[in-house]
Amino acid sequence: MRSNRLIFFILGWVGMLLYFTQRWIFGPLIPPLMEEFHTGKTALGIIGAASLWGYMFTPIVAGLLSDRFGKKNTILFGIFGFSTLTAICGMVTGPSYLFAGRFFTGMVEPFYFIPMLALTLELFPERPGFFLTAMSSGSSLGWFVGPALAGWLLDLTGTWRAPFLVAGIAGLCVAVLLLLAWPQEKRTTQAGAFFDRTILKPLNLVMLLLLSLTATFQISSEFGFTMWYPVFLKTELGFAATTAGLIAGLYGVGQFIGRPVLGWVSDKLGYRRVGIVCGFIMGVTLIFILWVGNPVLRGYLTFQVGFIGAAVMGALWTFTGLVFPNFKGLALGVITTFAYATASFSPISIGYIGDHYSVAAGLLSVSVPCAFLAAFAFLATFLLRPTTKR
Repeated sequence: MRSNRLIFFILGWVGMLLYFTQRWIFGPLIPPLMEEFHTGKTALGIIGAASLWGYMFTPIVAGLLSDRFGKKNTILFGIFGFSTLTAICGMVTGPSYLFAGRFFTGMVEPFYFIPMLALTLELFPERPGFFLTAMSSGSSLGWFVGPALAGWLLDLTGTWRAPFLVAGIAGLCVAVLLLLAWPQEKRTTQAGAFFDRTILKPLNLVMLLLLSLTATFQISSEFGFTMWYPVFLKTELGFAATTAGLIAGLYGVGQFIGRPVLGWVSDKLGYRRVGIVCGFIMGVTLIFILWVGNPVLRGYLTFQVGFIGAAVMGALWTFTGLVFPNFKGLALGVITTFAYATASFSPISIGYIGDHYSVAAGLLSVSVPCAFLAAFAFLATFLLRPTTKR
């Protein structure tokens, strides 16, 4: 498998790109969905959160299955599943059906994402921080491709359905290529207990709690911002859908570049140190994005917040996998489940505040404080293991 790991890495990266492309096409589509379904921002916030609610049910299952039975079938099920469901979302006829489609899409996503991160750590043990963040940079670029593609196709075709269909079909094509090019590997299974019970030791549980809180606040900040930022640009600043999607997508460009760069820095300086510092910088940058009036400066700051924010989750995933080496899939599943169960309320809260005040007020009162809280939660892990795994 190691001889073909570069081919696998490239295909896995493209899968990561499409994984987040299908997720973040939603933001620019909120205005036409509101018009067609005759709903408000709060209702669309609930539909936007559907994938997060679905996601919270399966990361632990995905991690356990990949740890015990291998990662190939789990990963392939994930990419075939979320691609098919994305295409189906482009054919629904009402808000309840779209909610259901996005909910089940979220349930399938962890079967691709969680084992892909764990497998990357196994494939590249010599530079875990760099290669894991390089792999996840595909999802970061999806943060750009998703809103940019959605805005462009919306202006081009006049229908919100086109982005779902295009993203879903592209994902299915990549899934087939991934299946055909998968390297030969020896099937292994773990004997004995279904999972390593050392994860239940008090110190491990407290560490998992702090890491889960870090993920919760960071995901709340990122997902709330990226879902509602293009709406803020279009409805409150008057940008066209394509322009709003492109500016919002600069966040993904920043993450795409920032994840491997800051992953390399984290390998050198320490995962928690880099993640904590960048978390605080991200919070400050979010404030300036909402306050500045110059569109060029706003675009630069959008890129910067993506670049800096990339370090937080990248460092968190790497640190979690290294501090729990015998059950990295399960540990990643636990913190992801905890995070998504809570972070799903972020886009709903911003939508509710947007209905009653403004989207800008929602971003300022939800995304900004969550960025700072993520940094504080990550900082607290030094109280438990100040000298291990950096």
